[in-house]
Amino acid sequence: MTTSQKKWLRSVFRLSSVSMLLAMNIAYAQESIPLTQEHHNVQPQTLLVGSWTGTSGNPLAEKIFYPSEGIYRLRLNQDGTLLPLDVLKMQNPSWIVISHDHQYVYTTNESDNGEVSAMKVLADGRLEFINAVSTRGQHPTHATLTPDGKFLLVANYAASKKNAGFILFPILAQGKIGEPVQHIPFEKGSGIVNGRQDSGHAHSVTISPDGKMLFVADLGADKVRAYRYQPGSKTPFVPETAADLSFPAGAGPRHMTFSPDGKFAYIVTEMAAQVHVYSAEHDRLQSIQTVSLTDSTSAQDKGGAGILFSPDGKFLYIGNRQQRNEILVFKADPHNGRLTEKQAFSAGGIEPRAFAFDRSGQYMLVANVYSNNIVELSRNTQDGSLHSTGVTVQIGSPTDVKFMP
Repeated sequence: MTTSQKKWLRSVFRLSSVSMLLAMNIAYAQESIPLTQEHHNVQPQTLLVGSWTGTSGNPLAEKIFYPSEGIYRLRLNQDGTLLPLDVLKMQNPSWIVISHDHQYVYTTNESDNGEVSAMKVLADGRLEFINAVSTRGQHPTHATLTPDGKFLLVANYAASKKNAGFILFPILAQGKIGEPVQHIPFEKGSGIVNGRQDSGHAHSVTISPDGKMLFVADLGADKVRAYRYQPGSKTPFVPETAADLSFPAGAGPRHMTFSPDGKFAYIVTEMAAQVHVYSAEHDRLQSIQTVSLTDSTSAQDKGGAGILFSPDGKFLYIGNRQQRNEILVFKADPHNGRLTEKQAFSAGGIEPRAFAFDRSGQYMLVANVYSNNIVELSRNTQDGSLHSTGVTVQIGSPTDVKFMP
């Protein structure tokens, strides 16, 4: 074979190799699949993100490059992307409540000297600070409005033995928070889990859908305490001890929700990582089921957190933190309230404290406190499953997510 023939063969081989590589790459591209199912009728929406400001000393926390400065406003676009809009600077706005008329926003300021703040929603969607009032306790961690909009209830968790319990504020004209009219302390804990149950710890305040009853989760005492609402009274919430709920020692009830029709109640425990199911009749809750969030017996796998129904009411979603960092999904039977078909999905970060659905129910946004991110998950509305969209926003120590109605 001549020298010119050898050169010709080498050039043909090189061209063939390039053609084969191009063909392989084209074939690979043709096999790519979308990260999520196609979503329909998802309108642009505004959401608020609460946070712990500054830096965290928790060993699970990743380094914060941009510590939070307050309460953030984001937009969910029609294509599923997230756009940060602005921030209203304030200290530790950890839990967000939106007024029934959507004109005002309230947030707990979860600090040693706890406060609760009121904000007005301006015409362009921005928030404007109105006022702040002391909660007369430490670390207010949860709040809710009475159905009639007259009062704001706040749970003072109080990490130390100081002023745990719940407190009641009147809502005045133009959304302003008035001085408190009732304060019920939670002093005694069960003493089972050292450092968590040495005293009472009010972790959430939940009002029944009919507005008649208040249920306060006392993580420190392994109880959910019941109160009857009497709006015309000087002290509107009256203890209804016969309706109190007790939990296994060390379980630590944290958050609660009702089924959309109000017939069933669900309470998640933090340390036991279980969900307790109740029927709700005649202002009483009767236990019908208890389901574990994990099969593990290790305390490092147990950290029950947020609990929320999908907008269609078919599925119940519960967070489990610690080493798991998962969102659990259960199918809820509308006839008997029982939970079945448990599924578990990654929260996409560390310490999924809270989450929320957009109005269509096709997207879930998760606040992962210690990985400093808001993660977007796509929801299959048929089976309730969750899938990563690859969309995330970096916010320092996010603690809550609420979509504006």
